[in-house]
Amino acid sequence: MAAAGGMRESADGAVGPRPASAAAPLRSGSAPSLRPSTPKPPPPFSFSKGGLPLERPRTASGAEGGARTHVARPVPAAVKERRWQAMQERERQRKERLREQARVLKGQSRLPPRMEERAREEEAKEREAAAQRAASAAESEAASAAAAFRMRPIPAEVRMPMWEQMQLEEAGRAERISREAARLARRSKLPPRMQEEAESRSRERRAREERERIKADAEKDLTFTPMIRPLPASTSKPAGFRPKPPKPPPPPQPFELLTDAIKDPGGKGTLPAPAEKERVLRDMARDELVLPERRWPYLSTRAPVQPKAPPPAVAVPPPPTTTSTELRRAALEMDKLKRQIEEERTAQAEARRREEAKEATKKVAGALDLPSARDKARREREEAAARRRAFQREQAEKDAAHRTALGDMYARVAQRPFLFQQQGIDAKVFEETQAAYDKFESALKKQGLSDLLDLPR
Repeated sequence: MAAAGGMRESADGAVGPRPASAAAPLRSGSAPSLRPSTPKPPPPFSFSKGGLPLERPRTASGAEGGARTHVARPVPAAVKERRWQAMQERERQRKERLREQARVLKGQSRLPPRMEERAREEEAKEREAAAQRAASAAESEAASAAAAFRMRPIPAEVRMPMWEQMQLEEAGRAERISREAARLARRSKLPPRMQEEAESRSRERRAREERERIKADAEKDLTFTPMIRPLPASTSKPAGFRPKPPKPPPPPQPFELLTDAIKDPGGKGTLPAPAEKERVLRDMARDELVLPERRWPYLSTRAPVQPKAPPPAVAVPPPPTTTSTELRRAALEMDKLKRQIEEERTAQAEARRREEAKEATKKVAGALDLPSARDKARREREEAAARRRAFQREQAEKDAAHRTALGDMYARVAQRPFLFQQQGIDAKVFEETQAAYDKFESALKKQGLSDLLDLPR
């Protein structure tokens, strides 16, 4: 292939810049506005291939004017060289040298035993990973060289009877639900009165079912069934049939008391006469005066018994006594008197002791200038009131601090962004971090320090 338009090949095969032609105009390839706007004249017609001349006149110096046959230049040997592969190989060897130097420096440096052991483990892991990568690369190259199509295995989930398993699980679930519902129904109870009512209804239902069962057992042997012919529809009602009119309801009767049936002596009315009322009132007044004991509840009207006077009171003679009884009574009274005297002496001695102790306490308090019991009680009340006020003040401060902290917390929560906003902020921070890393790496590569990115950490 020929070299570019601005290059030429010398006799020894070297490639160099072509000398500029005197007649060739100069023009800029990146500035279309500076190109000449005058059109070129068309070439003269010729009977050669395509109507275009295959030769152009050139002089010895390269200017137009002489004829020369177009000959393709040979491909330079530099084009056929594998320069990119050589550059990659040199870069790889340089990185290997750097890694070896870093490994030597790392081996010369003294690390703690634990860190040195961890470094050896990491190196072993790296070697294993490199070996695995090489093996996988070899396998992939062999597989690509073979280029044999191999279908991926069918997943086990496709062959599993998932639908049947789901149906069995659903059936088992329904059975568990029904069993649990039955258990809960057995354990459930109603309030006492409703439970009693339900039990009575259950007993009645069981009794009714038992009677029906007994009746069915008794009638199962009765095979005779009389045949009853139903009346035809045309003869069910005779001609001229008229239903009887319903009977009117009876008229309501007024309510009557039993006392309304009392008759007066003349028997002329259903209510007592004024004469009868006067007679009854006179009898009641007479009874109030002369017969108080004949009225209820002292005496029944059906048993006219006269009251009797109570028997006269009879004096009860004292029980007989003896000398031993009198002596025993005297001894008991003497013992009781002695106990009373002893108790009185003990009470007096206790009272005197308390008085003496009180006097001694007063003297000691006066000598030591101690407060009295009243002052001590008053002081205790004041101290209790002070403690109560301090406790209330402390509680009020705690409540105020709690309310302040709660308000601050609510304010912080209100200022915080929503979850989707926080996600967007985190994503933006991550993108900015990655952009900074990429910028740092690109800066290292521009400065020729990209080998530092591959150093072992």
